[in-house]
Amino acid sequence: MYSYIHIALPSYTAMALVGGLTAIVFMYVRLEKFGIPFSTFIFMLFWCMVGGIAGSKALFAAMQIPWLIGNLTLENIIWLIPGSGFVFYGGVFGVIVTICILTKQDDDLRRRAFQLPAPAMPLFHAFGRIGCFLAGCCYGKKLEEPFFLGTFEFTRIPVQLVEAAAEILLFALILAVERKKQETDLLRIYLFTYAVLRFVDEFLRGDSIRGIYFGISTAQWISLAIIGHYTARYLRYKQKGSEN
Repeated sequence: MYSYIHIALPSYTAMALVGGLTAIVFMYVRLEKFGIPFSTFIFMLFWCMVGGIAGSKALFAAMQIPWLIGNLTLENIIWLIPGSGFVFYGGVFGVIVTICILTKQDDDLRRRAFQLPAPAMPLFHAFGRIGCFLAGCCYGKKLEEPFFLGTFEFTRIPVQLVEAAAEILLFALILAVERKKQETDLLRIYLFTYAVLRFVDEFLRGDSIRGIYFGISTAQWISLAIIGHYTARYLRYKQKGSEN
């Protein structure tokens, strides 16, 4: 028997869509808990998607500027952003900036708008990293000796799957903290923990398209900035506490 319909789906796009829909459903069931009306959620979701995509592509394009300087043509300038890929950190900060803009006159809504999607971010990213593995991008360093897992042969470190598993654990961690301490800043926990995770797993990566500067990648520089920011905030908080 022959199939009449043949459909080819890009692995990364398919998994990103599944992850995105899963994250949206997860946030939807939490709306009542955070007191966010459905209409407000849809409005903010649309603009966060726009901001996330714009931020993701803008950061990737910025990483290609050294290449652009060496290949400076009008066509390359025009297609620098439209033809660029996606960078997760750029997407995260695009969403954060968008939420800040949309809630600039309502601090309480801003707090709830950040609490709502914090666990959804690692949930979405886990699906995305599985998509990376299936598509063959963001690959790990080459192994000296391949290893087998069932019928699968791994010639490189499956760093995408390692990060996907870590993202699921981070998702569970944030939910556990939320249940125990509802007033905890969940976005801070996510950003700090992910920054540590990303800084470490970047050493397992074998691709260089993400940009390497002074021996470490763009993502690692961003991770260090996040770690430094929250560490400084914590030290200031402890210092104020000791003075009181």
